[in-house]
Amino acid sequence: MNTNNIKKDFKHSKIGFTLAEVLVTLGIIGIVASLTMPTLVANQQKKQVGVKLSRFYSIMNQAILKWQNNINIIPEDFSLPDKSGATLLNWYNNSIGKELQAIEKGQDGYYLKVALNDGSGFYAYTANSKLIYFFYCTEYKYCKGESFDGKRTFLFMLSNGKFGPYGMSSNNRDEILKACAYGNSDDPNVSSKGRRHFCARLIQLDGWEIKSDYPWQQIMLEN
Repeated sequence: MNTNNIKKDFKHSKIGFTLAEVLVTLGIIGIVASLTMPTLVANQQKKQVGVKLSRFYSIMNQAILKWQNNINIIPEDFSLPDKSGATLLNWYNNSIGKELQAIEKGQDGYYLKVALNDGSGFYAYTANSKLIYFFYCTEYKYCKGESFDGKRTFLFMLSNGKFGPYGMSSNNRDEILKACAYGNSDDPNVSSKGRRHFCARLIQLDGWEIKSDYPWQQIMLEN
């Protein structure tokens, strides 16, 4: 048997790819990647938002409960004497501020502003003697008063000594979903950009996850 001929036949029978075929394959891979990458990125963003909201809710509740226990106050008896930013900052420094790991805190007019050590933060203001609104931001650079867009900023509240997302006493998911999608607009077909009161409550009801019917894409188009 001629082994040289066998080797030649084997070399000629090997399957290979031309440069054109390789380029076509790479092009297809690129197209598939371009179609799937935005979804993967969005899913990762949603997961991070849920984790940060859950953590903020947890650390705030712990701080508030510890403050209330330390001064032996009945939650419903909590009140602030006025709506000034100075009063709110003073309350923060002597209450929950002792428990939160903040890297920056201060006053911006009648707002309290706090940057947390995980990169998030919040603005807050006193709506009345027993109600404080917290405008939480997943990244501190997005923090400002009256911002709760449902993507980067969310609305929480301390009401009668109890902390939670805005609408924390509401449990009708359909109504909460609608309110998250359209904000405080009187017209259900018109969204209220940047002012979605119930989005944090919706995410809380869903176990701090952003579900498929959450108006994420709608919010993305507005920003």
